Amino acid sequence: MKRAITLLLSLVMLLQLMVVGASAAKDPMTEILGTYEGYYYAHQGQTGVTLTVYREGDGVKAIFEFYNLPNHTNAKEGSFYMDVTWSNGSYYFDAGEWIEKPSTYITLDIQNAKLDDYILTGTMSTSGANAFYAEKPNDAYEDVQGSLFNDHRYELVDQGMTWQEAKVYAESKGGYLAVITSPEEQSFVESLVVNGTKKQYWLGGYRSGSSFLWVNGEAFSYSNWDSIEPNDFQGNESYVQIYRLKNPAVSGSRALKWNDINNENTIRGEENFFTLSNVGMVIEYDPIANSSDWADLELQEAYENDLIPDVLMGKDMTGRITRGEFAAVAVKLYEALSGNRMIIAMDAPFTDISNSAERLYILKAYNYSIVNGITPTEYKPDSLLTREQMATMLTRVYKKFEWPNYTINTDSQYTLDYWTPRKFADDALISDYAYQSVYFMVKHGIINGVENNCFAPNNSTPAQQATQYANATRQQALLISTRTLNNLGY
Repeated sequence: MKRAITLLLSLVMLLQLMVVGASAAKDPMTEILGTYEGYYYAHQGQTGVTLTVYREGDGVKAIFEFYNLPNHTNAKEGSFYMDVTWSNGSYYFDAGEWIEKPSTYITLDIQNAKLDDYILTGTMSTSGANAFYAEKPNDAYEDVQGSLFNDHRYELVDQGMTWQEAKVYAESKGGYLAVITSPEEQSFVESLVVNGTKKQYWLGGYRSGSSFLWVNGEAFSYSNWDSIEPNDFQGNESYVQIYRLKNPAVSGSRALKWNDINNENTIRGEENFFTLSNVGMVIEYDPIANSSDWADLELQEAYENDLIPDVLMGKDMTGRITRGEFAAVAVKLYEALSGNRMIIAMDAPFTDISNSAERLYILKAYNYSIVNGITPTEYKPDSLLTREQMATMLTRVYKKFEWPNYTINTDSQYTLDYWTPRKFADDALISDYAYQSVYFMVKHGIINGVENNCFAPNNSTPAQQATQYANATRQQALLISTRTLNNLGY
C-alpha cells in the first residue's frame, strides 16, 4: 500500500507540474500547489504528515498522509483525500475519502491555513487548538528535483560543439550524452529541452552499420524519430540529436523529435537551422558518478540501501561535500537506522538556509540534534565539511538512534567507548569536541586515516586550506554512512 501511495503522489505531482504556469504565480490556488512535510497534533499526540496539493480538473485537491514519529509510538499510518478551497485570505482543507484507513481513525480538516512563502500553518479540526505546521521545498530544491529522472541527473548545456567534442565533454564531467530508452524518459528530456536556447541538442546515440547504438551500451529499443528520419542524408549522418524546434525544411517536422545528422551539425543550404552555434547537448549522470575505484562497491551498497540523498544523485563523488549536503546524508542514515521518517524543526535559528537546496534536510537534522550552526544564526550550508566534523555528525546520528532523548546540549551525558590501541600521528590536532567521535568511528571500523598514520582532522595551516587537505569528499561521507548502518545498526 505504501508503494502505491508513493506512486500516486508522484503521479499527481507530475500532473501538477504540467499545468502550473508562470502567469498564474499570484493565484492563491496556484501558490498552494506542492508537497509539504511537517507535523500536526491530534489525540494521538504529535504526528508526522506529508501533504501533497495538486490540481484535478477545475479544482484543487490534496493527499493527507500521516505517520508515526520517533518517540511518539501512538500514531498509525494512513492517508486520505482532501478538497482545497480559498476564502477570506485562508485555505481550507476538507477531508474526503480514505486511501488507507487505520482502524478507529477518523479524518480531520485543516482550517484557517496560511501560506507564508513556503511555510503552511493552520489548525486541525479536533478539540482544542491543535496546530498544523509544514513546509514545501524552495526553488533550489525544486531545481534539483527537476533535474532527476529515475535517480539519474540530467543537465542541459547550451554550448555549441561537434558530437564527438560533446561526447568527450560529457564524459570529462563524469556523465555521458543522454540516453533515452522509454516514452517517460523522452517526456522528461523534452521538459528540459523546451527551456533551452539552442535549436537542437545532442543525444548519446550514434550509427553503427545499419543500426544505432547508445554510448552507455543500453539497447536502442526505443526511438522518437522526426518525419523522414533517420535518412542518413549524403551518407554521413551518424549522430542523434533532439530538436527543440521543428525543422523548417521538412514538411511534417515536429519539435522534440529526433534527427540523425553529421558530426558538425551542418547541412549546405540550411545554415540558418543547422550550425554548430545552434546545437547544445543533454548530459546524463548515473546516480553514482565519477567515483574512485576503491569506493565503488560500498557506494553501490549505499545506493541499494537508500542512503544517497537526491541532492547528491549524479554529482561528482570525488568532490568535496558541503555542510548542507552532509545534513542530507545524515538524515538518510538516521531514517535507515531507525525506520522512522524525520520531521523538520519550526524554530531553527539559521538565517542563511532559505535558498539552500538542502534546507529541509538541515531543518530535520537540526531538529534531531545531529547538526548545529557555525554561529548561533548561521549554518553555512555551502561551507566544506572537515573529516572531524563528519565523524562528529555521524556519531550524533548513532547517539540519537541509540538514545532517543539525546541532544547536543546533553552530549556529555552520553559517553562512548572510544579507546584505541594506536593514536594517529596528528592526534594533537583533533579538536576536543570531535576527539571521542573520531576514535569511536575508528574503533568500529567506520572511518580510516590517511597516509602516514594521520587522520587529517582539520585544515590547520594555510597550505592545507588551499589544497582542501582535511575536507571530506562525498564518497567518503557515503562510505562511512554505509559502514555505520552495517556496523552499528541492529
